[in-house]
Amino acid sequence: MRPKIIMHTQISLDGCIRGFQDTGIYYLLANNFNSDMVLFGSETVLMAAEQFPPETEKSFVKPEVKEGDTRQNWVIPDSRGRLRNLHVFRDTPYCKDIILLVSQATPKAYLEYLKERNYDFILAGEDHVDYRRAFELLNERYGCKVLRTDSGGMLTNVLLQQGLVDEISLVVSPCLVGQSSPNVFRSLNLENNVDLEWLRSDALEGGFVHLMYRVIGQA
Repeated sequence: MRPKIIMHTQISLDGCIRGFQDTGIYYLLANNFNSDMVLFGSETVLMAAEQFPPETEKSFVKPEVKEGDTRQNWVIPDSRGRLRNLHVFRDTPYCKDIILLVSQATPKAYLEYLKERNYDFILAGEDHVDYRRAFELLNERYGCKVLRTDSGGMLTNVLLQQGLVDEISLVVSPCLVGQSSPNVFRSLNLENNVDLEWLRSDALEGGFVHLMYRVIGQA
């Protein structure tokens, strides 16, 4: 059994993922989902900051989790073994710990890198991560019932194509951005239409709108 997966994204009225004012409303709404974990795309993590401080002894130690800690684990797929900046995010007050999703094609040196730094990882899939199986293991090993995405669109498009998204949450910003920013559904390639069931729509302060849909027919 896999967790319920909620795609949560903030966009402009023309569907762009950047170029609008950040008011914090995206994360305010994200807290309402009561998700157990957050799924980030590797591109999102790579682009999160331009410079990173070097690792310290603390980077090799698994964080201590105290009773009552309500922070979420972060889940990041990285089958190519590109991420070397994980310590920056592991050391923030928003992250409980990080779980990597890897595949049989992941370089062995990268798996050793993760082991040396005491990162949990799930191996699922051959050349790429088998997301369905990886999510099932998140449920089995960690009790993850609800998984929220925080991605620039590439990862969520893959999940939509594979029938792994249960609900779509869109925070629409009151602006048009144009071609200077990528569209959230820019890489979505569907053989057939994906039908959606409207759940709710809320007008928010500042001209923002929150839309919620259920994806019909996901399993």
